[in-house]
Amino acid sequence: MHGSDQLGHGSSQAADAEAATACVQEALGGRTPTAADLVLVFPTIDYDPHQFFAAAQRAAGDAQVVGCTSFRSFTSTANLQRGAVAVHLPAGGLSFGIALHDEIGRDVLGAAQAVTAVARDRAGPDAGHPVLLMLSDGFAGDQRAVVRGAYTVAGATVPIIGGAAAENLSMTQTFQYAEGRVATNGLIAVWINSPRPLGIGVEHGWHAIGDPMIVTRAKRNIIHELDGRPAVEMYLSQRGTDLPPGVREGLWDRPFARAALGHPLGLADALGRFAGRHILDRTPDGGLAMFGHVTEQSVVQVMAGDHGDLLDAAARSGADAAAQLGRPARGALVFSCAGRVHPLGEHIEAEAVAVQAGTGGAPIAGFFTYGEFARVTGSTGFHNATVVTLAL
Repeated sequence: MHGSDQLGHGSSQAADAEAATACVQEALGGRTPTAADLVLVFPTIDYDPHQFFAAAQRAAGDAQVVGCTSFRSFTSTANLQRGAVAVHLPAGGLSFGIALHDEIGRDVLGAAQAVTAVARDRAGPDAGHPVLLMLSDGFAGDQRAVVRGAYTVAGATVPIIGGAAAENLSMTQTFQYAEGRVATNGLIAVWINSPRPLGIGVEHGWHAIGDPMIVTRAKRNIIHELDGRPAVEMYLSQRGTDLPPGVREGLWDRPFARAALGHPLGLADALGRFAGRHILDRTPDGGLAMFGHVTEQSVVQVMAGDHGDLLDAAARSGADAAAQLGRPARGALVFSCAGRVHPLGEHIEAEAVAVQAGTGGAPIAGFFTYGEFARVTGSTGFHNATVVTLAL
């Protein structure tokens, strides 16, 4: 059983849509959900999305259901490479407005503006401490436009948090679910009205090495040149090593991409902090294919960090979020990056443990994304390689 307003979570590794029923029922923990409650579900790509989300909706009863596919998912007690996680968030004074745009196309910014406006209206009167949760298609072009579009509607005082839907690194498609519909190129907005502060923690644990470099030629997610030289050449020179050649049988299996996981690029901001960007591959002309768009004239540095650094950052993310509440957390939603899984290796299950410890032991649940949203100040807030925590 869960407390009346405590976040509840559940998990299942069942082989079919039965996983949806099982994880939602465990998240409910014997409680009867109401139409004001929210249930979130994060399955891996192994399930038929229509069957899975339909089963999750039935199991959730009157509650509103949203979700998306994940690279892997986790709770306070489970960490699943294959399976599904559900979260029950009882209203407990909160109100939720939900909207889905199921065909983003190339107008990501316009879609973000549209869903944000609808979700805000559906959430009802402002209770004083709103937060906007976004779940996007991980292949929907420039994910920075999700934050920018939402920002133009929500304004500077509304934090934005969330993640980009993921899959098993086949780089094909992801799925999103809201309003009783399944989308493959969708964007979900959940406007949360709260009468009390909610907390957001954003940490990654990477540190800069080598010298700063300027992106002198880039288009969309490809950095062609750094400091006027081929991007791969400059990246390797700042790492201080080269990478062995090998057979490239799949996008993520390519030796360059695997070796680059432990050394993402960091985009410097005006405060001297870095937003992470993972490297997908090297292009035939010596460019770097990035997990996210990068603008020309950006300043970047190669980043490094071991599992201890990453776990310390996860704990700080949880602690920073919980500290903003002024009361014990009722639970936390966590969005971590698929690109952290390989560097963490055998320590992967310790990341959720670290976040929970940071929150003071509150129940947590979330998924590994293809990018994280966390905007607290300014109009930017798209990240890779980062742990983002929403404490409730």
